[in-house]
Formats: sequence, structure tokens, C-alpha cells
Amino acid sequence: MKFTLFRKKVSPPSLVTEEVAPKKQKIDTLKAGKLASLALSLTDKLITTYGPRIAGTEASRKTALDLETELKEFCDTTEYTEFSMHSEAYTLWLKLMVIVYPVVLLFSWFGLPILALMLYGGFCIYVAREFFFFKPVCEKYTPSTLGANVHGVIEPKEEVRHTIIFSGHHDSARLYQYNKLDREEYAKKVLLPIILFILLGFSSVVQFLVELLSGRLFSFNFPPLANIILNVLLTLGIPLLLPLLHFVSDKGSPGAGDNLVSSCMSVQLSRFFDWKRKCGKPLEHTRLIFCSFDGEEVGLRGSRAWFQKNVSLLEDPIMLNFDSPYYADELTFLERDVNGFQPLSSNLARRCVKIARDMGYKATSEALPLFAGGTDAAEAYRSGVEASTLTGIVWDDRSRPAVYHTPDDLVSSIEPKAIEQALSIAIRLVELFDAEALYDESEPIVKQDQDEGPDLVFSKLSIR
Repeated sequence: MKFTLFRKKVSPPSLVTEEVAPKKQKIDTLKAGKLASLALSLTDKLITTYGPRIAGTEASRKTALDLETELKEFCDTTEYTEFSMHSEAYTLWLKLMVIVYPVVLLFSWFGLPILALMLYGGFCIYVAREFFFFKPVCEKYTPSTLGANVHGVIEPKEEVRHTIIFSGHHDSARLYQYNKLDREEYAKKVLLPIILFILLGFSSVVQFLVELLSGRLFSFNFPPLANIILNVLLTLGIPLLLPLLHFVSDKGSPGAGDNLVSSCMSVQLSRFFDWKRKCGKPLEHTRLIFCSFDGEEVGLRGSRAWFQKNVSLLEDPIMLNFDSPYYADELTFLERDVNGFQPLSSNLARRCVKIARDMGYKATSEALPLFAGGTDAAEAYRSGVEASTLTGIVWDDRSRPAVYHTPDDLVSSIEPKAIEQALSIAIRLVELFDAEALYDESEPIVKQDQDEGPDLVFSKLSIR
């Protein structure tokens, strides 16, 4: 016989299996804290298994397959897609510079500055499009490799009205032979050759103007005396360009913070929202897509391929991309991307800053600095998606350890609190967007009732 009044209360499903319920604590902190721990653990596991994951390599593709396996447990559908990309084109310009330099100089010696300028200008346009704007040209003439993207989808309870994309990239950067932290060697092996190349352009412009005014522009002749002196110095500098041939190493960074942990964060967000609907609290009208891209470190080639293929999945979309979330007190939402040239959604970035600050976190919004590269949010914005990137990094290479793109980019270099805060912000972003209140100033950013919803059940839990 069963007595209704004395029935044992049915426990809600737990985020992880075989767990014992702890004492009740602040629910939002517990959610993000545990999810952060799981994300870091998965990151460490994948790095231990596959090591560095240079774009387009087997290690990168196998990592994508493992991420899909993780997503399958929580998502309604998943997809692993391979695509062809020209990954070597991204840094090919460094090797081409060593060839272009003496050819331009040769044209100058023979009194043909118009040919020198045409070659020099064409090469500069190529570098700008490939390296500064991430809009490559002529890459089909370079070797191709096979990359792999993966994504999972959680559908809402009712009709789809909105889409939120959470993303990271699982490929890791190639190591550089000359590290910026060794400033003297970096200046001699990298900066000096680039300065010589800039002086070559200046010399070509001067010679062009002198010969244009003297009427000798289209004839073989000796350069003006000033150019002869400068050309002698530039000719003697040719050997100084040779280190650029080997600037990029064949080895890769472990890429924990830049940026495998971000892909693992997306997996844990899928875990959380799958758990929410199992607890009877599914999203009403918002489709969630959790992505991990390949080829980010070679010019955003993976996200470019993904958005070209998956536009049909997107209904009133926004995207929060994660990239290099190292430090909790450096949370930044990008308003401009790709060396500061590509606009992102300022509205989304600033709203995320407000969410973060109202949750008690230090956060700001700004543009990505020149020479800092780009993030996958740029390709989203170019595809018509309101997008921003959450990062937690310093750019001066002095105030904090600059471990990205180095052998020291391990899980131990990531502050767990940074991951916890980023996940908390992402969860609240979804709640506001599904309620169509993301840009509603009357809607409180942080709920006062922290105990709304079922309690989580955890096994090992540290009190934060």
C-alpha cells in the first residue's frame, strides 16, 4: 500500500551521471561552475588524445568527430562536415615577400620603376586581402587540405522564431620560429625585413616620380643618384629577408585557450539546455546551434564554409562566439573584428556587457586591435548574423603571460572563473532572447529569484 502524503519526492535529472546531491547553494553559480569544470576537463582530454590540431590535419578532423560525439548526447541533430580549404595561403605571403623583394629591386636597378610599382602594389593588395581583411584572392592556386566543421542543434518547444549560435574553433595555430616575447630576435628576424620591404616601396615611388618628371619613365636608364645609394643598401639587405622563409613552423600549439576550450564550452551549453528541457523547461521559440569550426587560425576558412552551407538553419539569428577566454577580469565583447576593419554588432556586444556587469562581472566592449587577426564572428556578420565574440585576453604581451600561439597554451593557463562567467552570461543571453527581452530596458538583466527552476544535482562540487 502506498500513502500519497509520504511518497518520496522524485529528483530531477542531473547534469552528470552517478551523482550525490549536495547542500543547496546559489543555483546560477552552481550551474556555470560545474559546466566550466566539465569544459576544462574535456579540453584537457582532447589535447592529451590528439595534441596540436593544425587546421586541415587528421588531428583536427578527429577532434571534430569527438566533439560531434559529445554533442549527440544532448542535441536533436548533429552534423560533421568536411570541406576543402587552402590553409597555406594565409601565411604564403611571407615566403613570397622574399621573392618579390629582389624582383622589384631588379626593376629599379634597370630604371623601370613603373614595373617595380605595379609588382609591389599588386603584392601589397594580395597581402592586405589575405592577411588584413581575410578576403583572399588567387588562393585556388595554392595546395588544398581537408578541414572539418561540426555542429549540433536543439530545437524549441514551439515554432522557431529566433536562433542563437554559440561557437568556438578546435584547430590550433602553428608555432612561430621567432617569438614576440624575445623582442631582440623578433626585431632582427621579422620586423627588420618588413621595414626593408617598406623602404623598397618608398624608393620605388621616389624613382617613379623623378623619372616621370624627367620624361624617362618608359626607357631603360640608371636610377637617380639618391636611388642608387638606397638601392645599394636594399641589395645588401636581401639576406636579411631569408628568415621569413622559415617564420612559420610545422609544429602546432596545444591550443587550449585558443581555442579548444571554447568548443568544449559550446558542448557544455548544449548539456545545460538539454537538461533544462528534461526538467520541463524547454525554450519556447529559440533554436540553439552549437558549432566548432576548423580553419580559424588560417583566415576563418571553416566558419566561412559553414555559413555558406547553413544559412537555411538561421531564423532571426544572433551569434556569441568564444575565443581565448583566459582571464576573468579581462572579459571583452568585440564590436569590430579582423584587425579592427570588420564591424560586428555593437548592440549585441554592449548588451552582453550590461548582462555581465549586472551579474557582477568586469566586462567591456572594444575593437580587435590591428595585427591581432580575427575571429569567427566576422564571417557570421558578413553572412547577415548579428554577432560578437567574447574574449578574455590581454594584447600587450607584458602585463599578463601571452600564451596563445605558444607551447604553453595549456588548460593550466586558463582561469576556471573566466569560463564560469562566460557560461553564465551565455545562459542569461538565451533566457532574454527567448523571452524577446534582450533589448528591452525594462527587463531586469539578473533575476532576483535565484532559486527559480529545479535544483541541480552534482557529484564533486567546490563551494565558490
